[in-house]
Amino acid sequence: MKIIHMADAHLDSRMESRLDKSKAATRREELIDTFCGIADYADENGVSAVIIAGDLFDTKNARVGAVNRVKAAFESHPGVTFYYLKGNHDEADYFEGEDAPSNLKLFEKEGIEKDTVKTGSGKDVVITGIVPGEDGFDKAYTELLLEYDAVNIVVMHGCADKYQAKDKAESIDLGRLKNKNIDYLALGHYHSFAEEELPSRGKYCYSGCIEGRGFDECGEKGFVLLDIDEETGKIDSNFIPFSKRNVYVIEADISECMTTPEIDKSVSDAIKATSATGDDIVRIVLTGETDVDIEKDIEHVGRQLNDRFYYAEVKDNSKIAIDYEEYLHEASLKGELVRLLKADDSLSEEERGRIVRCAIQALKGEEISL
Repeated sequence: MKIIHMADAHLDSRMESRLDKSKAATRREELIDTFCGIADYADENGVSAVIIAGDLFDTKNARVGAVNRVKAAFESHPGVTFYYLKGNHDEADYFEGEDAPSNLKLFEKEGIEKDTVKTGSGKDVVITGIVPGEDGFDKAYTELLLEYDAVNIVVMHGCADKYQAKDKAESIDLGRLKNKNIDYLALGHYHSFAEEELPSRGKYCYSGCIEGRGFDECGEKGFVLLDIDEETGKIDSNFIPFSKRNVYVIEADISECMTTPEIDKSVSDAIKATSATGDDIVRIVLTGETDVDIEKDIEHVGRQLNDRFYYAEVKDNSKIAIDYEEYLHEASLKGELVRLLKADDSLSEEERGRIVRCAIQALKGEEISL
């Protein structure tokens, strides 16, 4: 039996914090495309169920068209059962009532809900959703009882131990879930893939989000495919990259550069060391200590990158290396400035460097870059 574990789709996110309106609209639709593609993958690869471990939508105000596309994805794959446990972003009841897809099972009531999948000759697979109440998950820790002879998959949404996210959610105490016959704990909320053992016989796993939306969601995104041996109960799990675009933060050391073309080359070399393609979203972070006389056109570097990627931006975190001894005794305006700056204890080393750089640019008649 095959099961997909996914989470944190955050469908219908506006995506306008960095992208222009056109690209934001495209990216908004791409998130839904990826979710629909996962449903197609399930149907085409003999997957019996898809577990959505929370935050299917980003807000309670999703567009009607977006909700209808998701509903159609459920209904067009009647052979796949979709288990949907609401997360901290899932405030609206989009799929309730008589019109709800028949192959959609909602875990929405506070407490513990179970669904048993009979496999015939093999072990039963029991999918258990746990929704926090006023006391968080405290009551669930004591009331969760799972059969020893079943394959037990438990679904929760929240912050487990060291896995924190930018939005608040209920805390999950993994220590209180040990030795409860859990074979696989399907988690949502943390937006990167992560898995570790959960004694005595299972593991816990964050599948991560299905698409990176910002520079805090870098790397490959997708879902986890579970392959269950119904006779032994053994679960093999594999992360399946599935996103349309990946997000990268790439550092480029420009310490040895003196000109903008040299910076371009350092940036290109740093990009080549990654798996980034033209379809991806990239931030280049310039690092290192540069000579005070460096010629550096950050806008040019950014324009070059925008021609190569779906979206790109440059962040200059490089610092200016100032050899004060070199200028200290120089009989010039530069030397006088360095002597004054060195005597000013209120300035940081970086502030001194920037002031010297601006002064040198001004003396050369160059455009000043801060």
